[in-house]
Amino acid sequence: MSVTYTFSNDDDLTHVSGRELVPILKQLGVKNGIEIGVDEGLTSRHFLKELPELKLYGVDPYAQYVDWNGNELDQNGRNNTFEMAINRLEPYSDRYVLYRSTSDDAVEKFEDDGYDFIFIDGLHEYDQLKKDCHNYWSKVKKGGVFSGHDYMSIAGVRKAVDEFAKEVGATPIHLPEKDVWYWIKE
Repeated sequence: MSVTYTFSNDDDLTHVSGRELVPILKQLGVKNGIEIGVDEGLTSRHFLKELPELKLYGVDPYAQYVDWNGNELDQNGRNNTFEMAINRLEPYSDRYVLYRSTSDDAVEKFEDDGYDFIFIDGLHEYDQLKKDCHNYWSKVKKGGVFSGHDYMSIAGVRKAVDEFAKEVGATPIHLPEKDVWYWIKE
């Protein structure tokens, strides 16, 4: 099945997947973070708008793929989405870097223990989410937030998050309004 692209209104917070996380990030005084899976840039823009001291790094390959629900996302549409994200995030270009890369390829760009939070909302498949957790866990500082999206809505996401949390001795906290999961790295 092929997908017809409809893009979100800039004033519409409906598609801002990480908005529930912002009060926690504010309370912790985060200064830098990584978002895996930028798509249209709505969550990135919201983080940057609400956290004026934040330096944010986004990672998204904007490549053709088949999503978790079987929708085919073609290259033309992904290129349009990339352009939309670039335009949407341009006002924050002094605090935002977007790597057009897979999360697997980009991981080496980030130093260990260097980031106040990680937000994973990339490829929603069990194997890839588990890999993203393993790859990016070392990047978040002690006391930082390890988080992501689609915890209850996608079984493979929940399974990968729960298994990884158990490996590192953490317990995911679920924020139900936007289906966000997180824990603080101890």
